[in-house]
Amino acid sequence: QLCAPGGPPKRTRGKRSAMAGEGPEEKRPRVAELPVVLGTQSKWRRELFAKHFAEYGSDFMSADIDEKAIRMERPEEMTVAIASAKADALLPRLAGREVLLVCMDQVVCCDGSVREKPESETEARAFLESYRSGKGARCVNGIVVHNTRTGRRVTGCDSSTIFWKPFPDAVIEHLLAEKLIFTCAGGFTAEDLQMQAYLERIEGTLDSIEGLPIAALRSLLLRAVAPAATHILFDMDGLLLDTESAYTVAQQEILDRFGKKFTWDLKAKMMGRKALDAVQILIDDLGLEGEISAEDFLKDREQLLDKLFADAKLMPGVDRLVRHLHKHGVPMAVATSSHRRHFDFKTGRHRELFGLMHHIVTGDQVSKSKPDPEIFFEAARRFDGGAPESSRVLVFEDAPNGVEAGRAASMQVCHVPDPNLALSLRGDSHGELSSLEEFRPEDWGLPGF
Repeated sequence: QLCAPGGPPKRTRGKRSAMAGEGPEEKRPRVAELPVVLGTQSKWRRELFAKHFAEYGSDFMSADIDEKAIRMERPEEMTVAIASAKADALLPRLAGREVLLVCMDQVVCCDGSVREKPESETEARAFLESYRSGKGARCVNGIVVHNTRTGRRVTGCDSSTIFWKPFPDAVIEHLLAEKLIFTCAGGFTAEDLQMQAYLERIEGTLDSIEGLPIAALRSLLLRAVAPAATHILFDMDGLLLDTESAYTVAQQEILDRFGKKFTWDLKAKMMGRKALDAVQILIDDLGLEGEISAEDFLKDREQLLDKLFADAKLMPGVDRLVRHLHKHGVPMAVATSSHRRHFDFKTGRHRELFGLMHHIVTGDQVSKSKPDPEIFFEAARRFDGGAPESSRVLVFEDAPNGVEAGRAASMQVCHVPDPNLALSLRGDSHGELSSLEEFRPEDWGLPGF
């Protein structure tokens, strides 16, 4: 395992896989519904957990398993498998106790291979040489949370990459003499002050490098105590259909007239909102008041989008997931901020698949935009038998405004953000995926693939 850094390094926002980055702090109860037993023998990991998850208690135990006997091609799968094996080994010792058992594993990947603890000075030198030549060390964390009260087990994976500037031979000799690197996967210690001096950037979060991804773990703890999902609500743009690129192209073409740039930060503010509300944000943000009205901007955009929407493709994993849920009789609906006219344009090539939905709610059928939860309440209300219990509804969203709306509706939320979305706009969902291809229905109490 990696050793905990002693001080905060320079950090840059970047792409992450599978689970959420550091997100906004939310108000948490003084005592959690179920206490946590942390399955680790790492003292620093226990200290980090106690610092960030005090409401869950501080009990821990360690599992004695042969980690090297578990090998898989993908490090994401391997770390989750090792964490699961730890949980399986510890569960008999928790008989009769109602707790959340948390087990984790971390590996370091660099230059196309998984790196264990260096077994010799020669191997340690080779690792360090690659780091000072600019190759990043990707820290992959597998997490398992098992609810002993319900038997529900949820899993997740989180990764971040750390890069160093070229460091001198003296740093390598120092690290070899200290010998701590021989106890750490990847053969480096982010806590070492001499190595910290040459830290260039972290793509992801420091806590992920440390081996205790805070936002990812918090999401899994929320999901582990949530009831099994029985109903599904899908957003559409950027989640089911690849239409966000069309909006970007059309809006930039209009903004070119005014010498303005359509940035990702601006796009994030607009995502999930009704068209007029979103365009007004754009005009206010770029100082275009008096140069073009929201209504005129929309009129120009409509003409461009009509051509672009006709070729909208399904996002990865959509076809498989929708057909799987339909096969198992899971009620599904779409709750999209798009106007009905746009919905018809966008789904023209996929009418059969969208026909598997119980119903569709479009933005012109409600009065308020996301992040207001009105559209999700309306979509839930239309299911046969009326609205199910909110906590049993699973919302899929790609936009921060949609995540906020789902949480405001007291529903479970799975966030599938664009990889360009800033880390500061993530972390408030029950789980984050880089693609619907990664979705594991059983983690949400649904029939597995």
